[in-house]
Amino acid sequence: MKADQGAAPSSSPLPKGPNCWECRYLAITWDVRMPYGCKMMGFRSKVIPSLEVLRTDGRFCGGFSPKPPKSDAQKVSKKPVGKSSKSQKNDPRRPIYHINLIT
Repeated sequence: MKADQGAAPSSSPLPKGPNCWECRYLAITWDVRMPYGCKMMGFRSKVIPSLEVLRTDGRFCGGFSPKPPKSDAQKVSKKPVGKSSKSQKNDPRRPIYHINLIT
């Protein structure tokens, strides 16, 4: 037998299937044993749905649809919300309260 018979040719990269994390139909379920689901195909699985489809059907998932782009209101802001706790601790105008925990 030839040594390189089962090896893939190095000149052409293997095709990549769809990324479920970028698909609008990916669902994270409440079930610990089946944490991933596909809303389009209506199933839950232990593994990412695109891998389950590839394993079962032998083809890449045909139902992949990319998530819509986030609008400006949905984008995460890098600005801090309110004052940081560090500035509150160091504020000299803030009154100091001593609490006696030993009663």
